[in-house]
Amino acid sequence: MEEQVSLQHRLQQQDNNRVSFHLPAKVTENSPHREPFIQISPMPDNTLLAVGQDGVVSVWTPDLKLKKTRCILDEHKQPNRKIKWISDSTLMPQYNKLIVGTCDREIRLYELSNFEPYCQIVGFETMPLLLGYSLRDGDECIIYFGDEQGCVNVIIMSHMAETLRNWTKCQVVDEIPSIAIDNITELIHVRYIRWKVHNDWVTQIRYVHSIESIISSSNDDYTALIIGCVEGTKNVQRRLKDLMESGSVKSKRSMLAGNVPPKRNISDESLFRVKRGVKTFDFSKEANILVTGGLDRIVRVWNPYVPSWPTGLLRGHSSPITYLKIGDENTKIYSVSTDCTVMVWDIENHTCLTNVISKASQIRGDIAACYFSHHLRALYIATDYLSSLQLQEPAALHGPPSVSHSEPVTSCLYNQQYQQIISCSEGSVMKTWDLLTGELVSEKQAAHGYSAVTCIALDTGGNRLVTGGKDGSLKLWDYKSDSLALIRTLIQGSAGARGGISDITYVEHSKNQYIISVSYDGKVLIFPDNVVSEDVLPQFTWRSNLVNEEEIKLCLASCSSNMIALSKCNGEVSVCSLDTGEPLCQLCSFYGEEVDTETGNLVKNKAIFMCSRFERKKDSAVLVTSGPRGHITFWNIVGGGKVFARFEGSQYKCTVNAMAISEDDSLLCAADQLFYIYVWNISQYALGAPEEQPPVLLHFWRAHMSDITRVIPIEKHKVIVSSSQDCTVKLWSIQGEFIGTFGQNKSWCLNKNEPKKEEPSDNEQPSQAACVCSPSVVEEKKQMDKISEVEASSLTIYDKDIADELKDQNHINSKNRIKMMSPNQVELQQACGKMNTYKSLQICDLVSVSAAIRKPNPAAELNDPYDLAF
Repeated sequence: MEEQVSLQHRLQQQDNNRVSFHLPAKVTENSPHREPFIQISPMPDNTLLAVGQDGVVSVWTPDLKLKKTRCILDEHKQPNRKIKWISDSTLMPQYNKLIVGTCDREIRLYELSNFEPYCQIVGFETMPLLLGYSLRDGDECIIYFGDEQGCVNVIIMSHMAETLRNWTKCQVVDEIPSIAIDNITELIHVRYIRWKVHNDWVTQIRYVHSIESIISSSNDDYTALIIGCVEGTKNVQRRLKDLMESGSVKSKRSMLAGNVPPKRNISDESLFRVKRGVKTFDFSKEANILVTGGLDRIVRVWNPYVPSWPTGLLRGHSSPITYLKIGDENTKIYSVSTDCTVMVWDIENHTCLTNVISKASQIRGDIAACYFSHHLRALYIATDYLSSLQLQEPAALHGPPSVSHSEPVTSCLYNQQYQQIISCSEGSVMKTWDLLTGELVSEKQAAHGYSAVTCIALDTGGNRLVTGGKDGSLKLWDYKSDSLALIRTLIQGSAGARGGISDITYVEHSKNQYIISVSYDGKVLIFPDNVVSEDVLPQFTWRSNLVNEEEIKLCLASCSSNMIALSKCNGEVSVCSLDTGEPLCQLCSFYGEEVDTETGNLVKNKAIFMCSRFERKKDSAVLVTSGPRGHITFWNIVGGGKVFARFEGSQYKCTVNAMAISEDDSLLCAADQLFYIYVWNISQYALGAPEEQPPVLLHFWRAHMSDITRVIPIEKHKVIVSSSQDCTVKLWSIQGEFIGTFGQNKSWCLNKNEPKKEEPSDNEQPSQAACVCSPSVVEEKKQMDKISEVEASSLTIYDKDIADELKDQNHINSKNRIKMMSPNQVELQQACGKMNTYKSLQICDLVSVSAAIRKPNPAAELNDPYDLAF
């Protein structure tokens, strides 16, 4: 029992440690900011506030849609005014205020609702580089900032609402009520404290109310990070000594230029020394953890009460660390470096859980600000644009990892009529799943007795299912939305038989449906199903023996053009006609093609027809096969067959185990032996001419922990279903985002992700995710579609009809004759009275198709000034 609880606990920890982001990151297309970002802050209404260096503030929704923007610095709008720059900003949500620090050594407060100026504090000795705000006990608040002299400045205010109202009555400077910092100390409810803390400027500052201390950092080795008190020493004897010496100290400081601020007592602060300083940090009182990062590219984990030595060193970044955050209930550390690399660390084990590089996230540029939202489970990064990395939800919240079957899954299919997934396993179990929710619909135990179900196929209507077993048995099932019922057994199996079913398919011939199966020993069998006339039963005559000494998995492919393809053990693919049974062509492997090192043969693992291309089969590839060494080949089957394209389907040059093509023949999906799934755009590939380069690889990702047995792209929902010998059937987006495992505890809702517009027909262009077109081509296509729509809606008008009417009318008003009438006017006059043929001519707007003109680049035509010839 204890071992079971321990195993369950370890599985629970593994499930909690799974961290992954939706890739690539979502990036804003247009940004109102022309200068670098300064800060990203959460608003009370769950929106995000971004502040730019030039005073431009923008409000964004969590999915990065711009709501509003404004420039809060009026100096930029007025001529002959000195331009101000913002150094940092923070929010005062309890009083609906925005606090910004400027390079003119002032702090401004703005109304958060309309960004109108409220008041400002002027006359600081230094510039507020980094700002912060926090509530304290009762009605007391604290505004603090670090400056370029390494000082920590603290403004403590009580009765905040009353204090702010009094500030608005002060003298107006630059159209804003202003109060000098020298006059603040004279107020009853305000105290100003300044400490000399660091030997370099402050890189980050934070007030922690739970320990009543301020944490600040700098790039100085000796004063890298300091945790210190806010108001002064808590030692009574030290405080009395300071009060007794206060008079002499003031007299001495009055002689010094600039009044050097005092330093804290050694007992009132904790000093952390780090080589090359600290650029960023985060602190958690609940977990009693302090994490730091800086120019040395190491994330250090500290006990805040033991500053002498860190408890852990997390190495992995190749650039200086610019942002750190403790998240997920103090179990993980999120770190971001200047090269836009995001890493997630496990606090307990000090291990890296995930590493997202810039190439994967598509986040580029210099990082200006970062913000991690626990509520939204997203990391927002500001470079030249705003970007968001959304965390993926775990597949299961409790219990062991989800599986779809108790045994390895051998195959799966998609039933379009019921929107269900059918999966089968080595334990002779068949299950149907709801694609939209991932929930189990029905289950059939012992479908082939004790023998594994090796392959399955559906008819075109989705009402009949045929299954093949490892014992050579073949069964036909009545497929209903909630159950599977056996109709009849086509072949009885036998234990230990070598003729297990390798592949099966449904074909249509002369309005009849047939089931064709191929076994491991090379036998091809045909069974009628829903046959109208038994006089036309297709037959096959094979010119070469398919039998091999070892059991090799063969595959079948059929299409609507009365053709069937069968792979052989010698690497050949035979394309046969269902009318005559004679082979149309023999597609031979390349001369010198390397033999698969594992199986020792050249067998093709998968063959697929692209039925939408048969109208252009003379000059296009219509058959795709996958073979050893990860090669995928596009074949033209006219004139004996020839290769139109050939490329590596695996980046690791391993065998492609599974392959599928989307219903509109625009996407090619393949899975290799290292459990990776690849998605290519083949909408125009090998169409009209052979190709020398591989198609555009859209996405690839590692999907399973064992061999992948089937991949199914579903174009309607923009998802991919994969089954594997790791006992799971998983659902992915086209981009490789994990949606869930069929059979997991928490169901999903796929309808939320469906587009509201109607699905495109077969003759329309593929979706944007599957086809990459230049903007000029897209615009030209829109214009041509507009012209075709107008032409299609126009009535057929003949010249003879117009000439006859003109002869009958002797007096025609020229103004009415040349008047151009819009379609709305035509409909109005038709409703009021009958119109003649001439006036019913529809006026079409002229479409201006601008030619693509390349702008000259004089700089590119200049010679390189360093390319000198002597």
